Amino acid sequence: MKINFILLLVLSVSALHAQKKVRTVPLVDSIRYMTVDRAGELYVILKDGQTQRYDEDGKLLLSFKNTPTPTVFDPRDGARLFAYFRKNQIFQFLSPSFEVTASNKLDPALAGQSWLIAPSGEFKIWVLDESDNSLKRVNMKTSLVEVEINTDSVLNGPATGFTAMRDYQGFLFLLHPVKGILVLNSMGRVIRQLPGQGIPYFNFIGEELYYIHDKKIKFLDLLSGESRELPLPAKNTSWVVFTDRRVFAGTGKAIEISEAGTP
Repeated sequence: MKINFILLLVLSVSALHAQKKVRTVPLVDSIRYMTVDRAGELYVILKDGQTQRYDEDGKLLLSFKNTPTPTVFDPRDGARLFAYFRKNQIFQFLSPSFEVTASNKLDPALAGQSWLIAPSGEFKIWVLDESDNSLKRVNMKTSLVEVEINTDSVLNGPATGFTAMRDYQGFLFLLHPVKGILVLNSMGRVIRQLPGQGIPYFNFIGEELYYIHDKKIKFLDLLSGESRELPLPAKNTSWVVFTDRRVFAGTGKAIEISEAGTP
């Protein structure tokens, strides 16, 4: 098993360097956030506030500028996008054309001052509440708090210490600039910690979590627990997102798009 895993890693590294370039997409500003939906389309939020959607070959499909810029943006399956705005404490669901289909403001009885919000399934959300340093899972259909923990005691720090949060395949992932990535189960219990200072973001492809750390792309299989690493496509790469068919690498004010199989 160990030999097979090493062979897979060697082949993956070779494949990353041998990828066929599709195109370079110039941008008008630096990248603030970059991700993909389940269908493989790319979403880029620029530092000037623009949110852009591209097809897998880098064709710009849509662009809009929102004030304020979303604190959290998750395109999910591409049919029902999610955006959270900390400044006005509103979270929205958007159509593929970025039209607002539902806009919600949390009842103060459920959360006094949300720091981060992440969707969980169709009707639930996770809320990091800075007013009482709590993490809650709220059922929006019933307006009930199903899970609640104190972040100081369970996550060893205040809610405002975390920079990203996402629900994926029944787990909750929290990013801290010093502690790394915390993995929680559906009841809010920490089951794993991936240490690493300065991790800028994380994302998923299939059963794997991936993120950039120490100038490498690190992967963790959420089922087997196996980990692997790949080199960055280029030294100035600050963002990388994968699909089954593409690698999107953010380098300064441009996106390099390459063909790829499973990374």
